[in-house]
Amino acid sequence: MEIKYDSASPEDIAPIVDMKIEMLSEFGYDQYLHENAREIIFEDYNRLYEANLATHFLAKTDNRIIGIVGAFIKSDIPFRYFSKGHYGFIGDVYTIPTYRNHGISMKLNKEALSWLRDYGVGFVRLLASDAGRPIYERLGFSPDVDMVLNFDK
Repeated sequence: MEIKYDSASPEDIAPIVDMKIEMLSEFGYDQYLHENAREIIFEDYNRLYEANLATHFLAKTDNRIIGIVGAFIKSDIPFRYFSKGHYGFIGDVYTIPTYRNHGISMKLNKEALSWLRDYGVGFVRLLASDAGRPIYERLGFSPDVDMVLNFDK
């Protein structure tokens, strides 16, 4: 299996959105998605790409995307009040099940972190699944102070 790694172009946004929907479905979040989620995500990602506030790194085999990691620049409250006004966010981390445990996610995450570092962010945040937590610990991430209370359960 030959895997090629590359950064995404705007033409890759549609299949990236499809993989994001697949990922959300796998984790049981599809029931919470807006009926127009695919279109909303597609529009958001196009806007973010045009503003150079997001990119994705891809793993492909036979010209088919098998893994993705997204790097985003965010400036929400309260972080927009900090001296840099923005931070990095890792999201859309997904590898098709049959290609897992081959180091794909680790390689893509390293590319995303390099892009964020070059952008000049002061720190990077993410939401880690139980399966992803060991990868992020190896990359130097530590638990944060975020706490969650789910009302929908």
